[in-house]
Amino acid sequence: MTADAATDLISQARRARVAVVGGGIAGLVAALHCAKVGIGVTLFEAGDRLGGIVASAELDGTMTDVAADGFRVAPGALAELIDELGLRDAVVPAQDADTWVAGPHGVAPLPAASILGIPANPFDPRARRIIGARGAWRAYVDRLRPPLTIGAERNLATLVRQRVGARILDRMVAPLTYGIHGVPPEQVDVDRAARGLNSALTRTGSLSGAVAQQLARKDDADPSRASIAGGMSVFVDALAERLTDLEVEIRLDTEVAAIERTGAGWSLSWAAADGESGVHEVDAIIVATPERTARRLLAPHLDGLDGPILSPEDVDVVTLVLDAPGLDARPRGHAVYAVPGEAAALAVVHATATWPHESGEPHIVRVTLPAGGGMDAEAIAAATAAAAELLGADVGIVRAAYRARWPRALPSSALSPARDELRRAARTNERLGVVGAWIDGTGLARVATDAETEAERIRSGLLWHSDGEGATT
Repeated sequence: MTADAATDLISQARRARVAVVGGGIAGLVAALHCAKVGIGVTLFEAGDRLGGIVASAELDGTMTDVAADGFRVAPGALAELIDELGLRDAVVPAQDADTWVAGPHGVAPLPAASILGIPANPFDPRARRIIGARGAWRAYVDRLRPPLTIGAERNLATLVRQRVGARILDRMVAPLTYGIHGVPPEQVDVDRAARGLNSALTRTGSLSGAVAQQLARKDDADPSRASIAGGMSVFVDALAERLTDLEVEIRLDTEVAAIERTGAGWSLSWAAADGESGVHEVDAIIVATPERTARRLLAPHLDGLDGPILSPEDVDVVTLVLDAPGLDARPRGHAVYAVPGEAAALAVVHATATWPHESGEPHIVRVTLPAGGGMDAEAIAAATAAAAELLGADVGIVRAAYRARWPRALPSSALSPARDELRRAARTNERLGVVGAWIDGTGLARVATDAETEAERIRSGLLWHSDGEGATT
């Protein structure tokens, strides 16, 4: 690139204007990658804080995560961002702890050697405790099948049911897909959720053998999950500070009511909580809101948004700070997951058993309940009872509690042709971007990667395919 071309590119970046609607992780990452090249960015957030489901509250004198509390460790955009923000030394790996499931068998730990709840050995004492001798022998039959019956079934429920039986599906696999992602196994794509498992099945001839082979190849030196010392809000605060350094204009308590095309650009109608309202004109927009808001804003401009909501139902998450000596021994590992209807809660996560920086007293427990009405006190009482039931211990005295309702999204592993089609349709206009878990899949690593990719597409369109005219604010 010549010096004149570089100067023109810098000049074009300074003229360009982008609006990001939504201040969750997807919106923050998209704003960052536009602002880093000099594009002027305004971020609109309807709430009074940034971070989306990465949220914290002061409980019993300590800032505590009250929703997403960690991330998957993997190379990519999130790992690079953590380094860029100077947080590498603050990353703490999850402690080794069992995962338990609740069902008709009661509450029991999953075998350590399992993938997606599928055991490498159905006769493992832990597996037999859950599925019984009958279920173990049914799973063993899979090893006797002739190789010609082996195929590449992508539907997790179909694969598990056909290969190892309904008991493993209903009692070991379903609690994880429901409890973690809010979807049944029928909606999970095997090739996305457990890459390589189908290939291993072809090589080994049985599903349990495939699990064993995949586990043997896994690098146990790298933890699967990690968090940030002091809580994930530290990450959000550092990211917000970086945006401020890049002169991103952040407007909290400001809802975008509508977006409209204006020639080559866009205009946003907004209203602030203090009664102020206005119109903001930009060259490009990136919508980074939950699904319902995104559909409302985008429906006039994209086909296919008049269908049913794809995301699972919202949930209530109650965070409890407990004075509970009975939890010192981590009686039920780091989490208990249940199929809806089998227990009062969908999940109970013992955060103090998961993260080293939360070790010691008091204990922090997060309980996920189906979204419901009622007063906070009622939800807190229900969560406390569910925690005692699923953790199998006296939860002692509740020192502090926090209830919040959070949206859920389909996991990136979901079998969802409708979402795949929406994603393709949403990414055809180089001046309009759509990011977030509802369209890209859950998990901070996935959300950050796709937000960076979409921001790169938008900024490339502005810098390399521009008509040379920047929008005015």
